[in-house]
Amino acid sequence: MNYPVWEVPYLGGGMLIGIIAIAHVFVAHFAVGGGLFLPLTEWKAYREKDPRLLDYVRRHTRFFVLLVLVAGAVTGVGIWWTIGLVHPSATRTLLLAFVWVWATEWVAFFVEIGAAFVYYYGWDRLPPQVHLRVGWIYSAAAWVSLFLINGILCFMLTPGEWLQTRSLWDAFVNPTMLPSLFLRTLIAFAL
Repeated sequence: MNYPVWEVPYLGGGMLIGIIAIAHVFVAHFAVGGGLFLPLTEWKAYREKDPRLLDYVRRHTRFFVLLVLVAGAVTGVGIWWTIGLVHPSATRTLLLAFVWVWATEWVAFFVEIGAAFVYYYGWDRLPPQVHLRVGWIYSAAAWVSLFLINGILCFMLTPGEWLQTRSLWDAFVNPTMLPSLFLRTLIAFAL
């Protein structure tokens, strides 16, 4: 089925995708880095018995959850919406080539959302060790999302052997996947 082309006057479809994607990438990297920052800081506050630091982490959690879950979700849906309208055949190819990677990423994303909510609402309701474990679960799920999406994004730049084999593994583990993952992880932790 051929879809009609969606023309974005003056700006262009590619520029619109770029604007939304840049905003989403910043928030997503903040979600990964902040997901490590929160449990590490909470752990430090418990270890040093520092109530002021613990109070800071509690207050920062609200900002973190609002930014990550609201801005991240809106821009994430915005990316799907714009790429689906601007280039439906490319979107279809990405979905078909990576159907199991997308499914796995969505599971990781739902774990991430659930852990973020439990972490936020768990302050003063959960025992400290359980609350800290939830923070680590969030952190791990956020990094797994980064890992999976990174493989797909790198495929769009360097499809590698996939052009000949059409193998999921050749598509996912492409020439730029690991260097990009390393760089993205460092950037996320730096934020």
